[in-house]
This record gives sequence, structure tokens and C-alpha cells, in this order.
Amino acid sequence: MSKKDRLKEQSLKQLEAIKAAEREEAQSRKNTGESSAARKMRRRSSRFDSALTTVIKILMFIPFLWSGLYYGGIFILGISMDQMEDVPGRIAVFIAVGSALCLAGIILALKSRYLLQAAFIGVGTVFFMSGATHIVNKARSRIGDGIGLTEEQKGLASRWMLGLYPMLALTALSAALLAIWLLKRYKAAKRLRNERDNAPVKSIVE
Repeated sequence: MSKKDRLKEQSLKQLEAIKAAEREEAQSRKNTGESSAARKMRRRSSRFDSALTTVIKILMFIPFLWSGLYYGGIFILGISMDQMEDVPGRIAVFIAVGSALCLAGIILALKSRYLLQAAFIGVGTVFFMSGATHIVNKARSRIGDGIGLTEEQKGLASRWMLGLYPMLALTALSAALLAIWLLKRYKAAKRLRNERDNAPVKSIVE
């Protein structure tokens, strides 16, 4: 075989090696694309609510409707109409702001914005309970002094506690949603890390 033929054969082999490398790279891109698509599908599926989170979101309406809307509305109207002369107007503002923030938090929870809903409901509960605690303590003080209350009204503070304090249950449900979301994120990150660690090493064609 002449030198020219050997060079030609060597060139053909190099060309074939380059084509093989290009095919392998194209296949690698395809596999990577499929893996990326699979991860996107998993991310989308993780956004769907599980049965547990759906139940929690439904349960969140119960303490809000009972405490934030019903009792909170009654006390806001009572304070605004001067039916509670010994309760300052800022208490009505605290209750109103707290109820509004908690409602916004529930809406965010329905949209699966778990971090924001926890922040809104946490701050809203602080505002609401500040007003609620003031009202309950005022009622207890009046019962202790025996001023302006009949025997039938002796359990007034306890009834108000049952009406206002369930808002704390809303905070607990909100915290549960946040904990479930954080656990899902941790598991997803751990699964992705394991996939990267166990992925086959790409071959290098020189």
C-alpha cells in the first residue's frame, strides 16, 4: 500500500471517528432532553394537591368563618357602633386587619403559594389575637368586678374564647401546609441529587 493510500485510509478513519462522536453527542443531547422533560413532568405533578393538602385547605375555612368572619365581624361592628365603650377603636382595626390578612393567606394557600400563605396567616393571627385577647381579658375583668353583668353573663368570657381562639387552629393548619411543602421540596432535591450522582459518565472520543 502506497503512502498516499495509507494517508487516505487514515483520513477516512478520522472522518468516521468524527461522525461517530457527532452521533454520540446527538444521542446524548436527546437523552438529556428526555431527562429534562421527565423532570419537568415531575415538577408539574408535584404542584398538584395531594388528598392531605386538599383536606387541610378545606379545613382552613372552618376556623376563619367561625372566628375571623362571624365573631370578628360582630366585634368590629360592636366597637364601631360604640356598643363596647370600654374597648378602644384600635382593637377593631387589629381584628379587621388580622381577618383580612388571614383571608389573603387562605387564597394564597388555594393557589399553592405555601410560603406566602404561611407569612400572611402568621402575621394576620398576631393582629387578630391581639384584639381578641384584649376583648376576652376585658370581659374577664368585668366578670371579676361584677360590673354590668348578670349571672347569665358569667360565662361570657368563655364563650368569646370559643368564638375567637379557633383562629389559632388556622395558624396550625397553615404551618402543616408549609411543612408538607418543605418536605416535598427536600425529597425532590434529594431525588435529583441521586439522579445526578448515579448518571452514567459520558464517554470521551479523542
